[in-house]
Amino acid sequence: MNIKINEKLKQLRAIKGVTQEALADHLGVTPQAISRWESGSGYPAIDYLPDIADYFEISVDELLGVKTTEREARREDIYMTIEHIEECGYNTSAIDLLREAHEEFPSDQKISLALAKALISTKDEDAPNKTYLHEAEKILRYLIRHTDELDFRFTCTKELAILYKEAWKDEDGYKETLDMLPGIDSCKEIFFTDYFNGATQDQTMMNKCTLSILQKTVNILRDHVAYSLPNTKRSWNDKLSHFDWLIDICEHAEKLIAGDGSVILEANKAILYRYKATYLIAQGKKTDTLTSLERMCDCLEKLCHDSCPDSIPGTPHNPAWYFLPYLDQDRYDPIRDNKRFVKLKEHLAAMAI
Repeated sequence: MNIKINEKLKQLRAIKGVTQEALADHLGVTPQAISRWESGSGYPAIDYLPDIADYFEISVDELLGVKTTEREARREDIYMTIEHIEECGYNTSAIDLLREAHEEFPSDQKISLALAKALISTKDEDAPNKTYLHEAEKILRYLIRHTDELDFRFTCTKELAILYKEAWKDEDGYKETLDMLPGIDSCKEIFFTDYFNGATQDQTMMNKCTLSILQKTVNILRDHVAYSLPNTKRSWNDKLSHFDWLIDICEHAEKLIAGDGSVILEANKAILYRYKATYLIAQGKKTDTLTSLERMCDCLEKLCHDSCPDSIPGTPHNPAWYFLPYLDQDRYDPIRDNKRFVKLKEHLAAMAI
């Protein structure tokens, strides 16, 4: 590829009426460096390309003079590679591939985030690569500062919080990162459902926001019951009662908000029935365990039905695929040969895609 960034820089400065000194001051380099770049006796370091492109309000591709069609085709190939890596898991080869992609598209935030996540995945190794973790932290902080997209910034901040919590074991850094996120009162769902009278809002949007809030609330309460409350044999019946109460909430909500995606609450119910089954089998209640797992399958069948194809947006598999491995856990050995268990596992496997 014949890069003529020197000619492009001179052209852009002339169009914008910018001196070499002004551009140098913006980039934090000397005017002599700009002069070398424009004379063709040197090239700007790759780290400067996004800043130069932003300054002249163009893409890095345009700055480098790359044909857009070829470049975008290459970018789409990389996006597909990222999806494959995230589905199959990160490893050293994946990190190398993503690093090359990052060097090729230094201003592409999606690729940068994928590299950061791959680097963070090394935290689970026996001897985590601290250089990788520091690199991931640097990438995430850069993305948080430079992205204008709120959801993307949230994702990057979440990954940074995970890095502090699980890799660095830095509780202070973890809490400081959490403070970078807005509180629940700042989310669009709360604004839409609470700020104006619900009767004046678009009903479909109102239902969607209500379901989203309810989903998150049920998940938080579910995990509170499972992990925050005492976990002793004496407390298991209380936990089972709490799970039943949360299932009732989901069922009442489905009746109140018929249609408009209310079937999505079946995912919450499926998880709750799975949680129930883990406590029931621990108590030796085989029949109740089978009933709970069968109801879990019923919920998943509704989710996997054609009427709800996007039950887990952005994921490569349907919900049944993610639930199937749980049935292979040792805890279910006492009922593994039971005809009901065999049948429900076959049914779940048939649904899984």
